[in-house]
Amino acid sequence: MTRLTIKVEMMKKRLLTVTIAAVLTAAGMTATTSIAPAVAAPVEQQVEQRNARETAEFNYAYALGVQAVVYGWAPVMMDVALELQTSVDKPMNNGQAPINQLGPITRLWDYRDRSYTTPNNDTLYIQGWADLEAQPQVLYVPEVKDRYWMQQIVDMYTESVVDLSNATVGNDGGYFVLAKAGYEGELPEGLPVYYSDTRYIWLAGRLGVKNSADEAIARELQAEFRMMPLDAYPHGGVQPEPAVATVAPEVVFPAGLEWFKRLDKTLSENPLARDHEIVAPFEYIGIGSEGIDALSDVRKAALEQAFADGFAIVRDAAMYSDTPVNGWNWEYEAGRYGADYLQRAAVNMNSIGLNSPERAMYPKRYVDDQGNQLHGENQYEITFPADMAVNYELGGFWSLTMYDATDRFMVENEINRYKVGSMDETLQYNQDGSLTIYISHQKPEDAKQLANWLPAPNDDFMLQVRLYEPKPVVYEGEFQLPEMYKLN
Repeated sequence: MTRLTIKVEMMKKRLLTVTIAAVLTAAGMTATTSIAPAVAAPVEQQVEQRNARETAEFNYAYALGVQAVVYGWAPVMMDVALELQTSVDKPMNNGQAPINQLGPITRLWDYRDRSYTTPNNDTLYIQGWADLEAQPQVLYVPEVKDRYWMQQIVDMYTESVVDLSNATVGNDGGYFVLAKAGYEGELPEGLPVYYSDTRYIWLAGRLGVKNSADEAIARELQAEFRMMPLDAYPHGGVQPEPAVATVAPEVVFPAGLEWFKRLDKTLSENPLARDHEIVAPFEYIGIGSEGIDALSDVRKAALEQAFADGFAIVRDAAMYSDTPVNGWNWEYEAGRYGADYLQRAAVNMNSIGLNSPERAMYPKRYVDDQGNQLHGENQYEITFPADMAVNYELGGFWSLTMYDATDRFMVENEINRYKVGSMDETLQYNQDGSLTIYISHQKPEDAKQLANWLPAPNDDFMLQVRLYEPKPVVYEGEFQLPEMYKLN
């Protein structure tokens, strides 16, 4: 089955501009999640009766508010992450670092780490945020051989700027210039240059780790990456020994009117000329004009309602994003969304700044083979084929990671196992090379099931497969993951 066959009419581009009548059908929907404070009951039900003009004002502001939530979900998430990750005065060992510096994450992340949703337990991160307004930045990558590596770079709308990896630029390393689109100054001769449409960019580097012994080797390599302003090229950006973080930072995601204020800030700092016609009408709701605080009470009430319903729309899309096959949702256009703002919002609610599919694909699922929400009180099994269609010669590998379904963070468990996959040397394979994984909250008694057990919370959960350096059959939609079955 090809990707085109799977997607059919469902995957036609979802336009942001919808009729007011269509938007208003969402009224009454509410949702909560841990990444945002609990959403209040529908505001429309709490206010006194409005006259005709106030009703029209409310409806138009509400319609624009829902559109703004869909359009702005990804850039607001990025701005929240930018603030959180750069709110330190020196690089930390949890990935935080001042702007224009790299922050190494010096261990594999687990349930303790909640800076952003669905982090992996497969790689050491080397990340940073750069401001390209004053001058370009230059990234230095050391020689990396016999190991998966990637330096993913995205703009504030999570559009891909470039994915530097052994598959795209080789293993020899070198210097790479990162500049804001329109930069006309002099640049070093012979260096590749990549342009961002926004002043701020996120560098999300990864180094594959095979086991605990290999983690120490990867850490040494991680310390060799450098980022420097253009005027410090080529010797700048040497990483200091990172300070030890004693408290894990947590995302505090805005809701209601505070969310719209954050969107106003983010769009003003990262304007896109190509989206002017889409964003300009938001002036009616204070975005790009006099601000949210200056709005009438009617428009503020409309935005409170719009946030609740817009959040519900995005969350629904996140649970069923893009192309479902055997219960797994595949996202084939990550990092290049164009005008599909709902897909962009959905993807980033699940996994902020998702990779381009050629470099990694992250199919996920929330339901069993009967379409019911996954829950740890049940027992499940899934058998992965011997050939998982990744390019091992490029350092590729695959994994399956467990997350809480509500907050999308890893879950503490008694055996400290957060993922299984091709890097795990303790798993027991079937005679044909396939691999059966057993999932439940209760610890299995059978020896093989215990060896291949992925612990679940005693609650709703979701699963995410990572296919690093997938073969073309994966990102062209010809490869399928197997169904997952409920046993009890």
